[in-house]
Amino acid sequence: MQRATQKRLFEEIKSYYRANSTKLAESEIRHPASAYFDPNYLERERKLLWRHPQIVGHAGDLAKAGDFIAHDDGGVPILVSRQSDGSLKAFQNICSHRGSRVCTEPAGNRTNFTCPYHAWTFRNDGRLLAAPRDAFPNLDRASAGLVELAVEQRHGLIWVVMTPGLGIDVAAHLGPLDEELASYGMGDFVLQRDDVLTPQINWKSVLDGFMEVYHFPKLHANSIAPWFYGTHSPFDKFGIHSRLVGVRKSFDMIADKPFDEIEMMPHVAVNYQIFPNTIIVWQGDHFEVWTSYPGTEAGSCIVRVQSIISKESAVPERQSRWDRNWKIMIETVVNEDWAMSHDVQRTLPFKSNKEIIFGANEPGLQHMHGMLDAAVRAET
Repeated sequence: MQRATQKRLFEEIKSYYRANSTKLAESEIRHPASAYFDPNYLERERKLLWRHPQIVGHAGDLAKAGDFIAHDDGGVPILVSRQSDGSLKAFQNICSHRGSRVCTEPAGNRTNFTCPYHAWTFRNDGRLLAAPRDAFPNLDRASAGLVELAVEQRHGLIWVVMTPGLGIDVAAHLGPLDEELASYGMGDFVLQRDDVLTPQINWKSVLDGFMEVYHFPKLHANSIAPWFYGTHSPFDKFGIHSRLVGVRKSFDMIADKPFDEIEMMPHVAVNYQIFPNTIIVWQGDHFEVWTSYPGTEAGSCIVRVQSIISKESAVPERQSRWDRNWKIMIETVVNEDWAMSHDVQRTLPFKSNKEIIFGANEPGLQHMHGMLDAAVRAET
C-alpha cells in the first residue's frame, strides 16, 4: 500500500480509536431478504457474474508452456492454457461435436486435448486438430474449434470473462485499486495452497463475513476476537469495489505516536472487495483470495480459496506455519462465519417483514449489495 494512503488511514484509525467509533454510513438501510433465497434473482446474478472478470486461478498453476487448468466453479466449464509464446488462452471446455468436456482433468500439461466421447482432438490454442472427414464432409473446421473466452493475467492471478465475445481489461475493471494492489508486489507472490469449498449458504454470505467487523466480538470471541477490534475500521469505495481495514489490538502500541515514527501495516489487515464476487485479504506476508460463485440453488455456493505467499516465505522450514495459518483460517470461516450463515439461510424465508438491515456501522455491506443490486437491474 502506498505510504500516503497508509498515513491517511493511520490518522483515520486514530480518530476512531480515541472516540471508540468506526466509519459510519449516513444511516442504516433495509435490504430484501429474498436476495438470499429467490431463485429468479439468483439466475440474474449468475448472468451478471459471467459478464465480469472472474479470478479462476493463479499464474503459478500455468508456469510453463502447455500448463492448463480446467474447472466449472462459475457454472461455465472453462479451460485455460499457457501457449508456447507465453500468452494465455481460455475456452469453454466444451467439444464442438456433442458438447462433452474435452478436458476432464483439473490441471496438467498438454498441447492437445482429446474428447473422451468421440476422440475429437483440439490443440491447446483451441483449433480443431482431428475429426473424421468422411463422417463430417461439410464441417467448417476453421470454425469448429473451442469457443474462446477473454483471459488476462494480472497481479499474479488469472482472470476470465465467461461470456463469449466479450473483452477483458482488468486494470480498467479495477480502476484505482489496480495501482494499490500493484503496490504490494502481488504479482511476485507464489501460490501456497488452493482449495474449493461448497458451503450450503448463499454465495453473497461468503463475502458478507469479510465486509464488516461488527460481528467479531461475539461470533469470534473464542478465535480471532482477542486480536482484532470490532470497531475503528476505515472503509473506502472505489467505484464498484471497496476496501475495509481491520484493526488489530496491537494498534494500542502505536496509537499515540506520530506516523513518521511507526510502521502501521503490521497492525492492520486489509480486505478488498473486488466486484462482483471476490475478496482479497492482505495479511502481511500473504494474501487470501476468496472467490464465491452461486451453486445450483440459492442456498449453495462454490468457493475457491487461494493462499498466496511471498517467495521468501515459500521455504520448507516455514511449511508448518502455513499449515497452521490455513487451519485457523478455515476453522474460523467455516466453523463460525459459515455455520452462522447456514442458520440464517434456513430462517430468512420466514422473516415476517421480508427484510434484513445493514447498519450504519456496516458501510461495506451497504455498498457491496447496493452495487450488486444496481448491476442486476441494469442487466435486465
